[in-house]
Amino acid sequence: MRLRVIDSGTYSEPVQQALERVLTDRLAAGEMEPTLRFWYRDAPAVAMGRFQAYADEVAVDYVDEQDLDVVRRATGGGAMFVEPGAVITYSLYLPRSAVPDDVAESYAELDQWAIEALQSLGLDVAHEPLNDVVHPDGKIGGAAQLRTDNAVLHHTTMSYDLDTEEMLRVLRIGEEKISDKAISSAEKRVAVMSDYTDASREAVIGAMTDTIADQLDSIDDSLSGVVEGELSEDALSEARDFATDRFATDEWNRQL
Repeated sequence: MRLRVIDSGTYSEPVQQALERVLTDRLAAGEMEPTLRFWYRDAPAVAMGRFQAYADEVAVDYVDEQDLDVVRRATGGGAMFVEPGAVITYSLYLPRSAVPDDVAESYAELDQWAIEALQSLGLDVAHEPLNDVVHPDGKIGGAAQLRTDNAVLHHTTMSYDLDTEEMLRVLRIGEEKISDKAISSAEKRVAVMSDYTDASREAVIGAMTDTIADQLDSIDDSLSGVVEGELSEDALSEARDFATDRFATDEWNRQL
């Protein structure tokens, strides 16, 4: 069995989040092979944790004015501002049997290959429990998981070239007037890859793909190689319908 790698397809945030449930459920049902998927977004958005309160996490007036999608994930964790080309999000869809039962151990294990890929490009990054990827100057990314009886979804978003000032305007911390002090404070908590490497976003993703191909045993010892793939039309159709019914609705996104 090989790991399918999907590195194509640009979608809205609601469709991206719907895909997470659709693909996880398909893997659990034995209808899909283990997969690594890189995301490409069509617009800035906020990905909010499953259990967060909408009005506590985003500057509601500003988000409405900018017509930004704020989408509640199926996974827990914190709210993240995301921009096309400015972040790297990847998802692993794996059999439950391949993932450690210990949650803390699984976060470290399932992000280690990505950390080593960044290190190969000269980035001084490490795993910080429970679920963060950090640089000495701040947090570069964070992970979240969804576990079902037969499958695990593990997804991680990392900042490649995120606009920190815009992040402050969008997230609740930015509701007050943006000051030099606030921006400086935020920059100490958030690090972006482009400050520390000349590698393009595409080169970073290429390094990540090469690294996971060399370390499949650490992900799932039943995997024998990688193969390029793409999403099927029926999976996309299901995700678009699911996004319309749930992930693009106020009933889901503003329920708390």
